[in-house]
Amino acid sequence: MNSTLKSMLIAAAAITSVSAFAQDKATLDLLVKKGIITAEERAKTLQSAAATKTESGMDRVFIKEAGANRLTFSGRVQGQWEAAAYSETLASTGVETQGVDLNNVMMRRLYLGAKVDVGAGFSGELVWNFGDSSQGTSGVRAGAADKAVVTFESDLGKFDIGYQKVQFGQEENTSSSGLYTVERSMVTRYWAESNNARRLGFGARHVGLHYSNKVVIGEGGPGTLAYGAAIVDAVQGYNSTTINDYGYYANVSFDWKPLGTTIGVNYGLTSSGATSTSGGLPTAVGGTLDMAEGINPYFKYVTGDLTVLGEYIITSLDASSTTVANSGFLDRDPSGYNLTLAYKLSENLEAVVRYSALDTDGRGQQVSDGFRDVVTTGTSGSTYNKSSSVFLGLNYYFNKNNAKIQLGYEKAKLEGKITYNGTTGIATYSADHADADIFRLQAQVLF
Repeated sequence: MNSTLKSMLIAAAAITSVSAFAQDKATLDLLVKKGIITAEERAKTLQSAAATKTESGMDRVFIKEAGANRLTFSGRVQGQWEAAAYSETLASTGVETQGVDLNNVMMRRLYLGAKVDVGAGFSGELVWNFGDSSQGTSGVRAGAADKAVVTFESDLGKFDIGYQKVQFGQEENTSSSGLYTVERSMVTRYWAESNNARRLGFGARHVGLHYSNKVVIGEGGPGTLAYGAAIVDAVQGYNSTTINDYGYYANVSFDWKPLGTTIGVNYGLTSSGATSTSGGLPTAVGGTLDMAEGINPYFKYVTGDLTVLGEYIITSLDASSTTVANSGFLDRDPSGYNLTLAYKLSENLEAVVRYSALDTDGRGQQVSDGFRDVVTTGTSGSTYNKSSSVFLGLNYYFNKNNAKIQLGYEKAKLEGKITYNGTTGIATYSADHADADIFRLQAQVLF
């Protein structure tokens, strides 16, 4: 009986030592001390475990045995079918011109991430998107880093040094795996996607120092106050050297669980973050918008099976150039909002409605700026001042967000075709408009 027990203990220690070698040394020492195994048996067991560990490659992953406390891998796979039709209509004649229809299948996102905890409050995380061939304005084209940070956590809060999203835009700062809609709205894309002389490149991912903290309020913790700040590169991207300046962001929110309500506001100030070199701005002033300041109040309300999300964004773009006497035309104040309702029809099925509206205040927007992959070939691909859209969708959850299918239809309209005066840069608007009908089907698996 004692011999059988001894063999079982030695075998168990040998197996578990592959994943917890240091801990099992202490276990075997205790067994020797209790007289259950001999010192010779202990040595043979450790030798066997070390050999097994080498074969498995574990000692090649963790070069130093105590160098990492925990290594976690994660991934996201999203496959998508998309179809869209686009047209432009002249108000003067009523003539409608059709663009080339879109009908495409694609891998929307292919994320692979690794996070390592090295102890003493320090950790590192790297997430790479193999489904993207470009990022930011830096011209890097070798896939796209989604996140790359070194993190330190203490009683004072969480400090991230590196490349990640700043807190600006409720929908933008919702993980793409947790979106109620298949795609983010044209309002979100206008502020978050890279600057192209129309979109602002204001929020989303920047390199710098990011800080966040939470304070539990009330007995039993029914309320949570969250706040943070960031000092980052003024330009998006993880390897940008185009502009040597900084952006400043701050955020605060309050989540009161008894009422199912979260309210918050995000703020940002960045010089050169909305630099424009086209869009009809006169060459005489270089088309420069030197300062961008934005505010983003938002809320979330959950009651029973209903979730309501709302946000408003406004940004002031101020030009410093005085080359042209009336250079005030360069100043723009684009604004927009999203309102989303999601209702659980059953445990697995959810219906979603979102309404979005954007006013660029003369800076302009083309359909491709707000609605990904829509084709304008066959039309003028004009620039418009305002846009709005209605999204209708269904989400089916097989296993929460880990496995789900999303189906959505979006009806979009762009209005106020812009014509710029090449000398003064003043914008005039016609009654011409454009329409887009977009269908998307997406399947997602997280691991």
